[in-house]
Amino acid sequence: MRLWTIQPKTLYEKLKTVKIIHCDQTKSDLITEWGYSPAYDWLIEQMISKIGTPPEYVKYPIWAWHTVDWQHKKPDLRRREFRGYSEDQVCIEIEIPDSDVLLSDEVMWLYVLNNYYYGNSTCDQMFDTESKWFDSLSPDEQLAAKSKSWKKIFDVFPCGENRQDSAGQYIQATFWELKYDQIQLVRHFKGN
Repeated sequence: MRLWTIQPKTLYEKLKTVKIIHCDQTKSDLITEWGYSPAYDWLIEQMISKIGTPPEYVKYPIWAWHTVDWQHKKPDLRRREFRGYSEDQVCIEIEIPDSDVLLSDEVMWLYVLNNYYYGNSTCDQMFDTESKWFDSLSPDEQLAAKSKSWKKIFDVFPCGENRQDSAGQYIQATFWELKYDQIQLVRHFKGN
């Protein structure tokens, strides 16, 4: 599977030397400062279930892009999503076995990050009915319903399908480790 991961240039330099890298959770603002560790912990459970256990010393995954704007190709680094880095970055194009990757819909991932129930409603009336049902549940039942609803983030669509909404527009990939020999191409770009 062809993927693109955005990493600090310093991490790429380290990868050239050590030949394999893993997520350093102490350097992940989303985990340490933004408090998203419960969402990441849920994702880890799903990764273990779908692609297997991580190496003993690995807790969190590495992230990459599979699809941006319904296209499976290298991201356009001029996009606003790729601006604002404080240090120089690299976009590393990699080829990684499908069995080592878990794909998820990036827009739907926001439900997990924000601890929201991801319902099935397609109109206001359905939304109201579903909201009343969800509100009637006990806290434990709500937690179970949310966790079950989140699994829909893994229902990714091939590029160009289901374009009546944002499903499949941004597909992200997670995997346990990045190996130097998986690299196909490296593009450098400047931080601010």
